[in-house]
Amino acid sequence: MDQSKRPVTISPEFLLYAEKHSLFELFQRCISSLLVERPSDPITYLVDLLKKDTDAPKIVIIGPPSSGRKTLAKLLCKKLNTILIQPEDLLSEAPSKLKDKLPRDPSLENVSATLWAQLYDERLRDFDCIRRGWVIVGFPTTREQTLALQAKGVCPKHVVCLEAPDNVMVERAAGKRVDPRTKEIYHITWNAPSRDVEERLVFPEESSEKAMHMRLKDYRRNIDGIKDCFKSVSRTINADQPMNDLLSQAYSFVSKKARSVAPRTPRVAILGPTGSGRKSVAAQISRKYDIPIVSIPTLIKQQVVNKTAVGNAMKPYVERQTFVPDSLLLQIIRERLSQLDCVTKGWILIGFPRTREQAESLARSGFQPTRVFFLDIPIDIAIERLTNRQLDPITGERYHSQDNPPSTQQTKSRLIKHHQDDEEIVRKRYQAYTIYFDELQELYSDALHISADQDPYTVFEAVEAGIVNPVSKDGNY
Repeated sequence: MDQSKRPVTISPEFLLYAEKHSLFELFQRCISSLLVERPSDPITYLVDLLKKDTDAPKIVIIGPPSSGRKTLAKLLCKKLNTILIQPEDLLSEAPSKLKDKLPRDPSLENVSATLWAQLYDERLRDFDCIRRGWVIVGFPTTREQTLALQAKGVCPKHVVCLEAPDNVMVERAAGKRVDPRTKEIYHITWNAPSRDVEERLVFPEESSEKAMHMRLKDYRRNIDGIKDCFKSVSRTINADQPMNDLLSQAYSFVSKKARSVAPRTPRVAILGPTGSGRKSVAAQISRKYDIPIVSIPTLIKQQVVNKTAVGNAMKPYVERQTFVPDSLLLQIIRERLSQLDCVTKGWILIGFPRTREQAESLARSGFQPTRVFFLDIPIDIAIERLTNRQLDPITGERYHSQDNPPSTQQTKSRLIKHHQDDEEIVRKRYQAYTIYFDELQELYSDALHISADQDPYTVFEAVEAGIVNPVSKDGNY
């Protein structure tokens, strides 16, 4: 026999280890850093990079003047414990090797984009920025500056773009006041100072109506080019709302794990009582994404029909219509999930696990699902679905007396009903599921619950969204 055609199995531990430790993302960061830095000694550089490589926040906040950028940046830094980076701070704290290159009165406008990029690159290499992460605000203001940053390898993970109508920004600026002693910013309506501070506040010239219109015009001229550079990592948030709401939306965005381009194989478990439509939704997902379905009843039947050693051991249980022992089930499941199609494409598991013990045994075998779905349905709906279900023995088509009745009387006359669809049997099967439901729900605490008592396509869309969308840092879908 040609040995190259024998069933190929691959240990699941390889893939699980790579996904658990984000090896694809790690290699991606290493290669990107090498291409940007081009060190003379790549090995030593990579060793140093891995020692300090962290998953710290890297955030840029952009927006029109008076949109609340700096206030939001300070609040995010406090919440995330990150370092706030502002252009004026970089100019005052510039290292000596770059300070000589600065003009006499450096500002955002008269410093070249290349020099700005060097200033940011030097600051972000400091240990505090590497370990704690950073939030950049007030920069970049042009596409040229953005490209210069990216050329230096300064690539944020999240870009918050604040947006609001110009008239709102002009109105806000009219109430802006600055403490010349502490440089703190106040607003006479939303952030009023204490009485002793109020006496020394000044109205900044840049907040006058004429100056604001000029600044907003300049901002509108440049913002599209900046957004284009950050389009894959940015989100626009309405700035015309209370700061607490703005902070909540921004924090939710920067806390969300970015979508990875790593080749991941979906490992899905669809759980639910009889009549919940597990097979139907699994078939829809399988057709669209070419993911193999692993149905435990089907596996058992195949083993019995093929008269394998495991099948012969299962046959008495099948004939008595009792549960097959877990040891035999796990044996055929491990064999099926280790085959090449499941390893490369993923799998959709239906009919297993039924108990917490089975779920834990599955995890110990290296087949922990990455997504678990509970299809919830009331017992009366499940009974109504199944007891009205009938089969055409000639065509194999399934019908339902209410939802999908046969089109002709001839077809209707030959329909038969499966004995497993008897109301009493359906009720027992449903109750058998509920016995272990609480312990499974406790084990899979991050599973997604979907109401199966709705249109089948709606259920499919909910399951599809749970598979496609990334898992956030708190483990939710």
